Formats: sequence, structure tokens, C-alpha cells
Amino acid sequence: MFRSKSADRMAAAAALFCALSLLAACAGGPDGPTPIVSAPASIGPDALVGRWGLAAYHRDSDRPRTEAEAKRQCNNPYNITRGPNGGLIMHLADVAEPQELVLKGGPGGANFLGLPGAAGAPEDREVFAVSEKSFSVKWVNPDNANRYGMMIYVRCA
Repeated sequence: MFRSKSADRMAAAAALFCALSLLAACAGGPDGPTPIVSAPASIGPDALVGRWGLAAYHRDSDRPRTEAEAKRQCNNPYNITRGPNGGLIMHLADVAEPQELVLKGGPGGANFLGLPGAAGAPEDREVFAVSEKSFSVKWVNPDNANRYGMMIYVRCA
């Protein structure tokens, strides 16, 4: 079958347009990278269940002082309980009622806490520095991260 050079060029242009459209869809949008499909988290929900003193900081140099402040908050602890579906009952940013959140695994062994779905969604928090005595989270959404900073939870006795 004989095709003209202009038809070949049009087909090549259409293929290029489709490829660029797919690439743009994978690159993410103005709110940051596109969330990735979740893998199992490397920490279990039971590691986060309990009574916690809670405080927040914005600069890493403030972490030791903030950890001490979180310990003092144990007179009014933040309670994390198991949800009916195996998740954790906690608050999302700017939501008055606690909801059931799930732990989700992300790239490089990162752990995220948020609503069911892809890891790294804007309403998620990345969970880091986890030990028996404390854990820290930072918000994925830059606006939430700027407002709330990094939050440290210290287990209450």
C-alpha cells in the first residue's frame, strides 16, 4: 500500500503527541508528584497505637526542644486507636472529626499515613524516625507542611 509523505508525517506527529501526553500525565501536576500505587508499609499500625504527647517543629535544630515539649504534653495525650477496618483513628489536616487512616508503603521504603489509596497523596503524612518511644511525620502537601511543620509523637508512660 502506498502512503504519502504527508500522511507519514501526520501519523508520526500523532504518535509523538500521544507519547508526550502520557509522559505529562506521569510527571505530576502543580501540587507535586503524582502519587504512586501503595505497597505494604514496613511498619504495622500497632506500632502507632497508644497515648502520645504531640508537638511540632519547622527546623531540624528545634527537634530536641520539641521532643521535650511533646513529653510534657502527656498530661493531655493524643490518642491513636485501631479502626474497625484495621487502620488508625486519627485526624487529617483541617478536619475536626477523626477518620480511619491506613499505613501505605512508598518508594525507597518510605511509609505514608492517610486515606486508602495511592501513597504520597496530598493529604498523606510521611512517617519517619519510628521507634518504640516516638515517631515523626511530615505532611506531603506543601501548604500543610508549612502550617503544621514536622510533628513528633512521644509515647506517654
